[in-house]
Amino acid sequence: MANERMNRRRNRHMDRRMERRIETAIVHAAPDRTEELRAACRQNTGGASLRQTGAEKGRTPRRFRPAAFAAAAAALILCVGALGFMIWRSANAVESRIMLDVNPSLSITVNARERVIDVTALNADAQAIVGSMDLKGTQLEVAVNALVGSMLQNGYLGELQNAILVSVENNDAAKSAELQARITASINGLFPSSTLEPAVLSQTVAESDDLTALAQQYGISEGKAALIRALIAQDATLSFDTLAPLGVNEITLIADSRGLTAEEVTRTGTASQKAYIGEEQAKAAACAHAGVTQEQVSFSTTELDCEAGLFVYEIEFIVDQTEYDYDIDARTGAVVKYSSETYGEAQSSAAGNAAYIGEAQARAAAFAHAGVSASDATAVQAKLDIDDGQAKYEIVFFVGTTEYDYDIDARTGAVLKAERETYSSPAGGASPDSGSSGSASSASGYIGEDRARSIALEHAGVAASEASGITVKLDRDDGRVEYEVKFLAGTSSYDYEIDATTGAICKAEREEKGGSAGSSGSSSGSSSSGSSSSDYIGESRAKSIALGHAGVSASEASGMRVKLERDNGRMEYEVEFSVGRREYEYEIDAVTGKILKADSEIDD
Repeated sequence: MANERMNRRRNRHMDRRMERRIETAIVHAAPDRTEELRAACRQNTGGASLRQTGAEKGRTPRRFRPAAFAAAAAALILCVGALGFMIWRSANAVESRIMLDVNPSLSITVNARERVIDVTALNADAQAIVGSMDLKGTQLEVAVNALVGSMLQNGYLGELQNAILVSVENNDAAKSAELQARITASINGLFPSSTLEPAVLSQTVAESDDLTALAQQYGISEGKAALIRALIAQDATLSFDTLAPLGVNEITLIADSRGLTAEEVTRTGTASQKAYIGEEQAKAAACAHAGVTQEQVSFSTTELDCEAGLFVYEIEFIVDQTEYDYDIDARTGAVVKYSSETYGEAQSSAAGNAAYIGEAQARAAAFAHAGVSASDATAVQAKLDIDDGQAKYEIVFFVGTTEYDYDIDARTGAVLKAERETYSSPAGGASPDSGSSGSASSASGYIGEDRARSIALEHAGVAASEASGITVKLDRDDGRVEYEVKFLAGTSSYDYEIDATTGAICKAEREEKGGSAGSSGSSSGSSSSGSSSSDYIGESRAKSIALGHAGVSASEASGMRVKLERDNGRMEYEVEFSVGRREYEYEIDAVTGKILKADSEIDD
């Protein structure tokens, strides 16, 4: 009984405390209208004051006032709701976006406290990385560690592929730089330094409609799109179609082999080449196939490239008056494609190769003519070439936003051609403001890949839906920038060269696979060779020479095609055939039987 009484007293006490709290809240929430009521009473009583007697004062009733209570409750709900909304908005307002690219492309958004709001997989590889992980609400560095760890576990990062691109988007430049440095350090800490060193590329990117469109088109992040765009601005032979499907490791290796740099990108570590044979082995494979020693080679260029999804070393070199061009499989060392072309009569190496001034002297001649120092030049490219029997060094370099293009005589060092083109920005987004002895147009003056493709298809009378295997490549030929457009339609193969500035068709060729070929728009020389048709070796002999050089028998060859043509005043037999998936193309001097050109590549 005593316990029950104590409980009842306790409950009454708690009820009274609760009533007092509610009353206090109501008093503070409801407006104080005491003076207003007293004034009204004075009016009704003729000005007499309303006073409370002592007894009345002692009997202040506690009445529950529903209107005041409702007002207090509403105010309390509004306060709690506003506070909740502020907390929700703070937690879900995007402060920074961090993009990670290996080949998986991921986007992480975080709030001001660096708590993860969302993780978005931008391609199928990234979906496999995220898997069932729910990273919302976790700290940024915890999320980065989890995602990079998943890439390591799933084989996207390792000894063969160790490059990762970190892109930060934040309106505060200082905050972006601090995030870049911190995330780079965090990623470096995930790799066991004794066995594997990562190559971390980091950059700050600004929100851009153009970058967003490119990223969505190719299923990559805006960060990767920015990196690719910066490289294409320096080397127009590269394209989004080629680079976007590649991992950051491959893109980095291609850029390194061509001397390309992105100024906005900082980098730690070196991209792994362990999956590839290396330049020296690739050169050795090309020389062995050509039947020459590396000591005989006067000059060679080696670049990494991707052809139809295959990573290759592109190797060019000259021995005497013969120019060789090879594509070597970067993983296996197999010869994927090769060609050789001889100009005039070969000279002895003593009289030929030794007489060349050398790449260093050719570069110096170009720098001197341009009035710049070697330290000012970036993205310098040098190539020994033979044009109409004359050996020359083709030198291309940048100084700031100005591109210089030189041809230097390989024997005398004389300047054969000098072109200068200045862009309003490093990306080449505006017309040139100056130039000399050339008519090159800026990137913005080019008609674009889509227009070049349309011109070629329209000329061929082929609908886009009927064409397959379309490739478009921007290239420079004899000082003119052209789009090389190739495609298949039915049993025909088409090859076009479209002027990049005017859209004019410079060359148009069509070939029926296994049948006769037709061509238009391709000019040939008009001077007499001084020989009659009776002096020609004949188609049969030309075929034998080509088959003998290729090391195959007539029974093994299919789709044999032989055509007599005039090129630069010389009569030649063009011989083409296939052995399995490998295609061969030869040019044979119609009088002497000498092999002027030999091409071989695997048809994909």
